[in-house]
Amino acid sequence: MASIRLSEFDTWRPGYGLATVTIVRAGTDSLATVYSDEDLQNVAANPQTLLGNTVGETSYGKWSAPLYVGLAVELHIDTVDRTGVIRPAIDDLEGEDGSDLLVTVDGGSEAYSLAERLGRRIDARDYGEFVEVGVVGASAATNSATLQAALGVAGAAGGGFVELPPGFYTVNPFSLAENVVLRGQGRGATTLQCNQASRVATIAGPRAGLSRLTLDGVSVVAGSVGLYSVANDQIVLDDVEIKRFAASKHIRGGENMVWEKLYISDCADGSKLHGDTDAGDSGLGKRLGNVRWIGGRIDLCSVTGLDVRNVDAPCGQITLEGVEFDTNTGTALSIIGARGVTVIDPVFVGNTVDLEIDDGSPLDGDNSIANIRFLRGRISGGEMELSGTLESVVFQEVEIDDVDITLTSPLNNVLALDCREINDVTLAGTATAWLRSRTTDKGESFGVTTSNGATKAWGIELDPGQRVFLTAKVVGRQQNGTNDGFYFVAVSARRPGSALAYDTQTGNFTLGAILTGATSGATGRITADADGGATGTLTLQDIDGVFVDNEIITDGSGGSALANGALVAANVALAGTNEEVRAPQETNANWACAFAANGPEIELRVTGDTGQTVEWTVEVEVVSS
Repeated sequence: MASIRLSEFDTWRPGYGLATVTIVRAGTDSLATVYSDEDLQNVAANPQTLLGNTVGETSYGKWSAPLYVGLAVELHIDTVDRTGVIRPAIDDLEGEDGSDLLVTVDGGSEAYSLAERLGRRIDARDYGEFVEVGVVGASAATNSATLQAALGVAGAAGGGFVELPPGFYTVNPFSLAENVVLRGQGRGATTLQCNQASRVATIAGPRAGLSRLTLDGVSVVAGSVGLYSVANDQIVLDDVEIKRFAASKHIRGGENMVWEKLYISDCADGSKLHGDTDAGDSGLGKRLGNVRWIGGRIDLCSVTGLDVRNVDAPCGQITLEGVEFDTNTGTALSIIGARGVTVIDPVFVGNTVDLEIDDGSPLDGDNSIANIRFLRGRISGGEMELSGTLESVVFQEVEIDDVDITLTSPLNNVLALDCREINDVTLAGTATAWLRSRTTDKGESFGVTTSNGATKAWGIELDPGQRVFLTAKVVGRQQNGTNDGFYFVAVSARRPGSALAYDTQTGNFTLGAILTGATSGATGRITADADGGATGTLTLQDIDGVFVDNEIITDGSGGSALANGALVAANVALAGTNEEVRAPQETNANWACAFAANGPEIELRVTGDTGQTVEWTVEVEVVSS
């Protein structure tokens, strides 16, 4: 029981000499029990007669000894005066209901009931023991029971933050219901550890997630996943570190997410962002899109730091801003079959492979690479591996330092716009597909010849049915002599449509209609039909996807048959001859410049002379249909 000292007459009070003071329970006339000690053990007299001391004409009164009570009281003085209610402080509610007690926070002005005030915040420690590593009684089972109880309260309330204290805590796997966010005291301040070969934190509804904590798999256990989600939108990850798992997080579909200060460290697969139907498990996955990751780092991952992938559902509209990729021994960033990925102000340093970009496999209408953009930032050391469709892949204002770039079978050029290449940047594979451009110079490529053979200086692969008009401005300058040459040439070129044989025709095809493969989903516009009755051959352009043998093909206008084999592509051909827009100006008549067809490509070839080292700068403008 809390005690309070009755201090009203601890000192001499004028006008109260020898007064009788009766101490009653607040709001009653019943005498209160009064004590002479703070521990409320020694009962004192009640009423009390004050000591008296007269000075001049004034009589002063005071207690003869200190007095204490353990409940609210009032003082009645000579049955004439009375004080207000004197209340002891509350320090024990055992056996009492304090729900309606009013409390005001220190420095605040509004009073609320104790029940309302405490109900505003869910703290895991209110629901059981939550014991830090190294303290007697610490166990994953105990901590998990407490954690699940707190998470259950938040879930039943429709959501909320579940607060965790600072420290290191072992836990078993847990799930986060809709709108429930587990929040610690800061990344590195609150750490949850689980070294099981399982999914530790499972997102079980939209707007759930983690905040201000570290999730630690301890020893990269095979099969361990830090955070796992299937088809949940608006996942919360704020000031979070996930480390030492086989996969830090695996997201199989979801949309509309903004993550800030997310750190991934020392995993096999750092982070998997997948458009994935989860066909082999729940079958409930979906597309992944509209994800924005702002700030943070991915480091020390041995397989892939960040894997952005169309597994079997679209994956795109993903923005990474200010994310660092550091010392990953595998591939730092892998973009496979995704579209609409923007990487702003990244830093790649110390990685074995900085970047991998490629189409999905098998290629279909949704997983060819398109619209990948890197804006500013720095890529230092390591390799870049760029393959496949590479439609609208752009590096803009990026500093590229000592990087080995390999372009493998690119269907489109990769634009390096206003980039700075320093310290032994190398190009391998189809190097001419790396198109350097400055906003003041348009696009140009650069190469050196040392003989009199025609050498490819620029090239582009045409799609089936594509037509182009090309102009080239070319400058040649001899490095080991004074010769030079200036050329301005133009040419037209075409690539015929691809041929698709068919049989078992049940309806005639219509020129100009869109052909669709029932199995592959591939499409193409019909430009010609060599119809032999039940069999024939279609010519297609504007092709998207890959038709498969023996699938049903229809044109939406009654035409129908079975595909007989694969598409057969045609080669590019010049439409006319090279024309000189302006007569060449050259000091060596053996030098030359001309467009030429080569398989699916149209190339610009330059010719120098034997024994002469000539550097060629080429700018080509393409008008395409």
